[in-house]
Amino acid sequence: HSDLEIFLRDRLAGLLKDRGYSPQEIDSVLSKNPSRIDLVLPQLEAVRAFLALPEAASLAAANKRVANILRQAAAKGESFINADIVDLKEPAERSLFEALQSVSGPAQALFSKGDFSGYLTTFAALKLPVDAFFDSVMVMVEDADLRRNRLALLADLRAAMNRVADISKLAP
Repeated sequence: HSDLEIFLRDRLAGLLKDRGYSPQEIDSVLSKNPSRIDLVLPQLEAVRAFLALPEAASLAAANKRVANILRQAAAKGESFINADIVDLKEPAERSLFEALQSVSGPAQALFSKGDFSGYLTTFAALKLPVDAFFDSVMVMVEDADLRRNRLALLADLRAAMNRVADISKLAP
């Protein structure tokens, strides 16, 4: 980033803080390097609406965990794209895959209309499948194909959930 971009981002963050947004809320949106400043306030309002959901804390924590797993896997040179349900074995990972598929279409439609709150709220339905996944599935297994697919599933989850804001930044 150029010095000008950094200056403008810091200035915007200061203005948003003066408007009552928390540093975590601001960082979750600005860390996505939004190309349209006019959408930052609606995105922050969506983050606020998301945080009001009972599922928010759990999903933010899971998102942070996913980010860490993916970062560590990438550092080891793992590749992970395009999860395929055929290669997923455990019921919990299959149900997370299916749940993600079922909410992605409606979420995308809301995002396209600029309904960022609706978009984020749609992902509340993933709380139970995400919790079940982390309770019963080991991601970094010896089987390379299985590991790659599990990482790809997590990458798909993170990409889907984080279009409006980086939800992991909202975790304590």
